[in-house]
Amino acid sequence: MKKIFFLVFISNLVFCQNLEVKFKFHQNKSYDLVSTIKNFKLIQNERASTFVFDDIRNISQIKNKEYASVYKENDSLVIFLMNGESFLFFEKEQIYKNFEKNFLIADLRLEMKSPKIYIEDKIDIFNWEIINNKDTLIGGFNCKIAKTNFRGRDYIAYFSNEIANYGGPWKFDGLPGFILKVESLDGYLLIEPVEIIRTTSNEIPNPFINKKTTLFTDLSKLLLEKDKKYLARTKSLPNPPERIVVGKPDMIEDTGLGERVYE
Repeated sequence: MKKIFFLVFISNLVFCQNLEVKFKFHQNKSYDLVSTIKNFKLIQNERASTFVFDDIRNISQIKNKEYASVYKENDSLVIFLMNGESFLFFEKEQIYKNFEKNFLIADLRLEMKSPKIYIEDKIDIFNWEIINNKDTLIGGFNCKIAKTNFRGRDYIAYFSNEIANYGGPWKFDGLPGFILKVESLDGYLLIEPVEIIRTTSNEIPNPFINKKTTLFTDLSKLLLEKDKKYLARTKSLPNPPERIVVGKPDMIEDTGLGERVYE
């Protein structure tokens, strides 16, 4: 299927590090019914950035919105019932990057009833290869192309030094220019720009300053602990199953865990 996107840019935008960029964040899940196209906003200055999703009541961000109905909602969480058979929840998400100290923090909830955890990574975790070919024009900006393999997926990124010297959506970073667009070759992820706005230089505080963080490399341990709790609950039921299968986490990043079978 051909993907079409629309870009709107301020005409007097000149090179600067102070940006506000709106993105469409397409995530095509293995169970397509719960695939999403979320509206994210990135705010960036020379020292830091935040990548935020807070448009939690907008049902049009569900790829198969015709099968969605609101099941429960409050100020921070909306739960949608999909075709009467599964749940999809929207809640506020955020990734904070500190360019000066080379770290990022992303909030994550492993399941609906569990508390959020805060995953810490380095910013310079990508091993990019810049492709030597003609520039691609995106929204009036000359973009170069780079490729990488990151935690289980191959990606193509389009970046421009006409916007900023670094930065980009989600965790993507580490190229000599601002990353405008990213797509995974397996079709799971597409991040594309909608609007770029020049802003004044405002402070971007760390929203996770008092939160306990977990390294991404330790995430698999937390998932296995979650398995243990699920098994304990299941085995306490009358006539529990003899064999329990836990599927591979359907996430952007490969945690190193595949399907687990417990007998």
